[in-house]
Amino acid sequence: MNQLIAASLSFMLIPILIKKRVKLGYTILITATVLGLVSGIGGEAFVGSVRKVFLTSSSMNTILVVTMVSILGGTMKQYGVLNVIVDTMQQVIGSKRNIITIIPAMVGLLVIPGGAILSAPFVKQIGEEIHLSPPRQAVINLVFRHLAMFLLPFSTSIIIIPTVLPEVSIPFVIALNGVFVMGIIALGYLLFLRDIQLEKSKAKNRNKENIIKLALYTSPIYACVIVTGVTGIPFYLSMLVSLLIVYFLGNKQDFLRTAFQSIDRNIVITVTAVLIMQNVIMEMSDMLAVFHGIFEQMNHMASIMLLILFTSTFFGFISGYKVAALAITLPLIAQLDVSHAMMHVYIYIASGCAFIGYFFSPLHLCQAFTVEIMNVSTLDLYKEYKVFAPLLVLFLMVSALLFGLALT
Repeated sequence: MNQLIAASLSFMLIPILIKKRVKLGYTILITATVLGLVSGIGGEAFVGSVRKVFLTSSSMNTILVVTMVSILGGTMKQYGVLNVIVDTMQQVIGSKRNIITIIPAMVGLLVIPGGAILSAPFVKQIGEEIHLSPPRQAVINLVFRHLAMFLLPFSTSIIIIPTVLPEVSIPFVIALNGVFVMGIIALGYLLFLRDIQLEKSKAKNRNKENIIKLALYTSPIYACVIVTGVTGIPFYLSMLVSLLIVYFLGNKQDFLRTAFQSIDRNIVITVTAVLIMQNVIMEMSDMLAVFHGIFEQMNHMASIMLLILFTSTFFGFISGYKVAALAITLPLIAQLDVSHAMMHVYIYIASGCAFIGYFFSPLHLCQAFTVEIMNVSTLDLYKEYKVFAPLLVLFLMVSALLFGLALT
């Protein structure tokens, strides 16, 4: 219980430091250090949490991927690839309101951390053209960026489920997740898009040439997915293929210097700080044991749903990582004595709540990078969320309760 209190108090530092205009990366690093000192895990464990970031292949892979994504985004902007994509989309699709949602959703197919770095410049450009405020641009980028993770079988948050619960039907889980995705889209449209006043526009030149052009200029985004899927090599290496495509699409002038200058030091510091924080939290075994003990006492559907809501959201929020929250919550669900069908409903709640905690967490990498690129304060972004957040939780819990009643 002491570690739970320590975590809660330590996270109160984040809004204070942000209000003092401390950069988000340093804010998270300071908070992680304070948490390591007051949580009782010991100096050796804290130092181990820091060292693990630079010695664990998965952590270094994350840092390298984020670095490569920032390079790819910077070069695509510098050499006019982004402009061509936006202009061609307007020819093929027409409505800028549709384009501003399609681009982050498309980039969401990249199953990589911090992929919002790529979609943010697109959304910013279109948002400025249609006179959206920077906080509104940021929230649109984030809301529509994360749809694919619920539906792709190779998404990490889907892959982790059968490793803990092998008897679960993944197609059934994805079908339930589809309901939550529709809720996100509906709320995103109603709260952030419906009031955009635009002249009606139609696709002017939806011809073969423009479709091929769009496929060619968006290829840096999806080429690395194809290369990794076929060869199995890490994303940060397959993204060299994407950079090569940008090189041939652009004017090639000072390409290496531009690529190097596109590395955002603040983004690298932020992702490193988040990884340190995640490692510190996973060392807090006493706090994890508290939740294990509470789950053992639960036997009623409503109380179990509420407990999953709190547990999964809490760990998603303090870790800034949906998979970390599921890694803690799914084993707790596995020990419940419930029917096979109800197990899927509880997984649906756990997955949705892990996402909600992670999505609204200041440690959320996509949020951290979007705030940086859009030049938006984290507090202004949260003001945009004031209606969206409670409605999203309400939609998840009502839909889960209806699923539960239908399956019992």
